[in-house]
Amino acid sequence: MYKSLLLFLLIILAYSAIGQDYRFKSIKAIKEKVRWMEVDKMQQLYLIKDDHTLEKYTPDGQLLFQFNENALGEISCIDISNPFRILVFYQDYGMVIFLDRTLSEINRHDLSELEISQVQAIATASDNNIWLFDNDSYTLKKISNQNEVLLESADLNLLLSEDLIPERMMEFDTRVYLNAPETGILVFDVFGNYIKTIDIRHLDYFQMYEGQVFYVRDKSFITYHLLSFQTKEIKLPVIEDKLVQVCIGQERLYLRYPDKTEIIAIQKK
Repeated sequence: MYKSLLLFLLIILAYSAIGQDYRFKSIKAIKEKVRWMEVDKMQQLYLIKDDHTLEKYTPDGQLLFQFNENALGEISCIDISNPFRILVFYQDYGMVIFLDRTLSEINRHDLSELEISQVQAIATASDNNIWLFDNDSYTLKKISNQNEVLLESADLNLLLSEDLIPERMMEFDTRVYLNAPETGILVFDVFGNYIKTIDIRHLDYFQMYEGQVFYVRDKSFITYHLLSFQTKEIKLPVIEDKLVQVCIGQERLYLRYPDKTEIIAIQKK
């Protein structure tokens, strides 16, 4: 993640200890059904609203830009780790579209030329190449913009004792994290070498910061330290029932429910 995340966590921890000094204030509720959300380094909110539509909002919930592509099926996932080169993946067609900060198309990347029939997890690499998990060969691959295979892991069938069904991937701080909800979070180095599996299961979303995994479960914000293996739990009083997803930013909490997305500000009284 980014340094503003640390500020957010310090505020949350302070709230837990001296709650009377801080308050949570709802500043916007976007009352529409949303399939997914992400928040970038500048606290800008991205919503996948339906099969084809991606929207970008200010940190206060004002609509900035919209992108819509009807010819490629539904949007499978997005990667906003580089907000000036946003990755949008269409699994049904094996197509990646890169967008600029205004959600205008930069270029397209056709993965079908690689003859890889199944790609479920994909991410932007720090060098603007593409990480993907090849479900046919059971390998992690880095692909260039010319569809060259730059790096490839060993066959994970030989390393793991259970089937792997990945759903989400990200590169952060010289590591690649591959989330397979039934298995855990697989960790690779930036050369595609498998390191270990973090035994946190049944996650559909998580964030990373300074050697920690952050996620929400049962109305609690949870941190897991990769070196000490310690888990800390922080109660979030603003979370309602039927919570679907949480994203965090600088002094902001983004909550996705079945029928709305709420933006919460953390303020000092």
